[in-house]
Amino acid sequence: MQSFIVGLLLAGVSAVSFVAFKHPNGYAKLFPYLIGSATAVFVGITVWQAAIEALWISLDGFLAKDSRPDAHYAKAHLSLPYLWAAFTYMGVLAFFWVNLKLPPFLYHTDEDMSPGRDGSG
Repeated sequence: MQSFIVGLLLAGVSAVSFVAFKHPNGYAKLFPYLIGSATAVFVGITVWQAAIEALWISLDGFLAKDSRPDAHYAKAHLSLPYLWAAFTYMGVLAFFWVNLKLPPFLYHTDEDMSPGRDGSG
């Protein structure tokens, strides 16, 4: 199952990069939606983590002493690794931004900066 998920992840990265390099103008139009989707997922993870913490705070006083280890185990398995989620979110944003800026940078030639073409002379 893990290799399947990694394969889907690599296919998604390849597809985004392919679109960004073959159709930079189309990717520029798609870019805000990609950023919005990544942000929505990150906000969802944040809300999930906050809900688990709020639930733990409100139920902690009602737990019997002998059931606390099981409750800690359950909480640990319901919680998402928030620090990794934050780093992943920043990495995804950086990946999308680089895919937005890199194709025009690579297609740029010295001829494009000749006098008179950049508006300076």
